[in-house]
Amino acid sequence: MGVRRGLGLRCPHCGEGRLFDRYLKVGARCGSCGADNTIYPCDDAPPYLTLFLIGHLIIPLMFWMDKAWSPAMWVMFAVWLPLIAGLTLAALPFMKGAVVGFAWATGVTRESVRQ
Repeated sequence: MGVRRGLGLRCPHCGEGRLFDRYLKVGARCGSCGADNTIYPCDDAPPYLTLFLIGHLIIPLMFWMDKAWSPAMWVMFAVWLPLIAGLTLAALPFMKGAVVGFAWATGVTRESVRQ
C-alpha cells in the first residue's frame, strides 16, 4: 500500500497529502495527516532504480534500431540521448516516492539504518 501511494506522489501514511514540496524535495510534514516523511532514507536507491528501469527499456530498442536501420552515430545520439534524459527526469520522482513508500511499509527509518 505504501509503495502504491508513493508512486502516486502521495504521503505513504494517509495517501492524501503531497509527498514532495518541490521536484525531489520530500516535504517536512504531510499537509493532511502531519506525518514526517523526511525520516525515511531515500537518497541512493531512486537514481539507481530509475537508471536500471530506463536502461532496460531503452537498450533493447537502441540495439533494434541499430540492427534494423544502421543509422549514423550522430542520429543515434540525437534520438536516444534526449529520450533517455527526459524519461529519467520524468521517472525519478515516482521512483523516489516508491522508495519512501517502501521504507514506510517496512519500517525503515534513517535512525534504524545508522544502528
